[in-house]
Amino acid sequence: MTVPSTYSGRLAAAQRELASRSAGLLIVGLSASLRYLTGFTDEPGERLLLLLVPRDGDPGFVVPGLYADQVRAVTGFERLFVWADHEGPESVLGAALSAFAQAPGAILVEDCLWSGFLLACQKALPARSFGSGTPVLAPLRMHKAPEEVELLRRAGAAADEAFRRVIEGPFVGRTELDVAASLVDAMRDAGADDVAFAPLVASGPAAALPHYRAGARRIERGDVVILDYGCRCGGYCSDISRTVSCGAPARDVRAAYDAVRDAQRQAVDAVRPGVPAEEIDRAARDLLTARGLGDRFIHRTGHGIGLDIHEPPYIVGGNRIPLEPGMSFSVEPGVYFPGRFGIRIEDVVVVSESNAIPMTTATHELTIVN
Repeated sequence: MTVPSTYSGRLAAAQRELASRSAGLLIVGLSASLRYLTGFTDEPGERLLLLLVPRDGDPGFVVPGLYADQVRAVTGFERLFVWADHEGPESVLGAALSAFAQAPGAILVEDCLWSGFLLACQKALPARSFGSGTPVLAPLRMHKAPEEVELLRRAGAAADEAFRRVIEGPFVGRTELDVAASLVDAMRDAGADDVAFAPLVASGPAAALPHYRAGARRIERGDVVILDYGCRCGGYCSDISRTVSCGAPARDVRAAYDAVRDAQRQAVDAVRPGVPAEEIDRAARDLLTARGLGDRFIHRTGHGIGLDIHEPPYIVGGNRIPLEPGMSFSVEPGVYFPGRFGIRIEDVVVVSESNAIPMTTATHELTIVN
């Protein structure tokens, strides 16, 4: 098997993780983890396509016929079990699993594998126990190599440029969807391959809904508007939130904004190797509580980011995992006043040997737009 060295190293690391857990086989479907381990990517679909990583020996694929040549060309894998549409995958899957599941121990399955595919695997190996593949995959994907950090930086730079461009134009009188479309265009013009997710443009009362997207509402003077968006470069994501005011902000808006800005800064300043992830959450939460806004901060402080927009480590109370160099995650405190407004400021950071390196640098001061 002639596999590029980046991916052969990652596969070998996955096999070491399997051995350390006395597991026999890792099964991965079409997902970010498949791209991480092999370089092959596509949208998940109804055709069964699996990467099989045994504890020992060369990994292989179960693939539909229409993918076979593409998988070989991209990955360099030689062990392919190919099934035809008119036959279905059952017999080929059974033969592949029998060949790859020789080592004893649990069969570990990536968490996002479709349930129908998992059930087919369980049917083919009824005597084996199945478990989550997260303990194998998460430790590998949480630690970003320099080339991964560079892609995160490029995606962040495109997001920064999109913010600079979008605030040059008017907001008042435009729909949220129109502003969202401008963000998408600006990110692509700045070099992004694609968006990481549908942009969130939440104006006025909608800004109090943390995961509101963008709608037909026309933005009005006096509105607070949350922009939460990101893009991909080489598969790696950016994720940034900035809050703007359409005209001069009211006094309570200004006070809330300053508190969120200070909480975000305090949380970023707390990032360093060895600090438990929950301490970053606590740093933001303690400041907002001291400003009388603790009950308005209704979500975790952050999430890991890489090939997936949300992945470990999660920056939340109760997560005691110590931060390590190469970990990347968002820091995004926010406060929300139902029916009135909301404020959130978010950057992705990468843990260095001593502190946090921001991947986005757009201004944290409250921006006034027309």
